[in-house]
Amino acid sequence: MQISKLAIITGASRGIGAAIARSLSENGFGVLLISRSQDNLNRISEYLQAEGGIAFTLTADVTRQDDLQKIDQFVKDSNLDLSVLIHNAGISKVGKIEAFAIEDWNQIIQSNLTAPFMLTRLLLPRMKKGNQVIFINSVAGRQSFPEWAAYNASKHGLRAFADTLREEVSERGIRVTSIFPAAVNTPLHDELNLGWDRKQMMQPADVANAVMYCIRQPSNIRINELDLSNMAGTF
Repeated sequence: MQISKLAIITGASRGIGAAIARSLSENGFGVLLISRSQDNLNRISEYLQAEGGIAFTLTADVTRQDDLQKIDQFVKDSNLDLSVLIHNAGISKVGKIEAFAIEDWNQIIQSNLTAPFMLTRLLLPRMKKGNQVIFINSVAGRQSFPEWAAYNASKHGLRAFADTLREEVSERGIRVTSIFPAAVNTPLHDELNLGWDRKQMMQPADVANAVMYCIRQPSNIRINELDLSNMAGTF
């Protein structure tokens, strides 16, 4: 299988990122899977290649400048068109503001907001007309929830960053989309342990389908924002 177009997905080793990688691979993209977990990346990559796709892996912490340089170097060396950049990596911790550790606040802002800014800034010179940047945001990028202050702030900030980016690259023909899903049944909830009914949550494939919907639009059509609500509730 030969490819000419490349999609980069951060946080690609599980959950939403892995589902997006599968959809893109099935639709003829070469995918660069980025995560801090090499074992999980290998598992996803082996699966995609067994299905006939072309997948590359890069172990990287997107909050580290030297790791971001490795991503940029890969794109340069690949000679592939960077068709789609998907910002999916993110973390969360919950707690009341008065008891929330500054270290946790900084980590969430760095991972969810500063890292997408850094990677976008680095890769934009390699993007051209018809390429896309897609941000997997959250319902928390539109609505604020108690005990989620850092996550809310990071996702509201990510929306503002995407809006600004959209205005700056529009004349170059680069499309920018923010997707705002309600709660999705991913390993993120293993760590939060909030007792929500995960059986009724949206699934990672639902978000992947939304990503493919945006990608399939003609190059003159720009979907700025896409809300994914759940009939069962926000959780």
